[in-house]
Amino acid sequence: MFNSENPEQLISFWGKLLGVEAHPHNEATEHIWLFPTPGEKFKLGFQRVAKRSADSLEIHIDVAVDDLNETEELVKQLGGSHVKTSRTGGGFEWRILRDPQGNPFCIFIDSGH
Repeated sequence: MFNSENPEQLISFWGKLLGVEAHPHNEATEHIWLFPTPGEKFKLGFQRVAKRSADSLEIHIDVAVDDLNETEELVKQLGGSHVKTSRTGGGFEWRILRDPQGNPFCIFIDSGH
């Protein structure tokens, strides 16, 4: 669940990055859900809040992608940013990025890690 003063911006970003559509807004709870594939058990939630809390725990999402460069370029086009590129001694590479509201996440090519 992402708490946000402007969840529509994050829904647009994550929906385009993951290639999914948003479920209709639930005005009673202020939730909007992204469902990646019908029938999947995984979903992302976005909740409108009056103000983000400074004492929220920092979390991030790891997203498996087919191409690191293409995905990073898409992230930048959608208003996100690159933070850092890291590699293990064995050559496994991942990139730390931020969505348009500064939430960190990583991208990597899933090769069984």
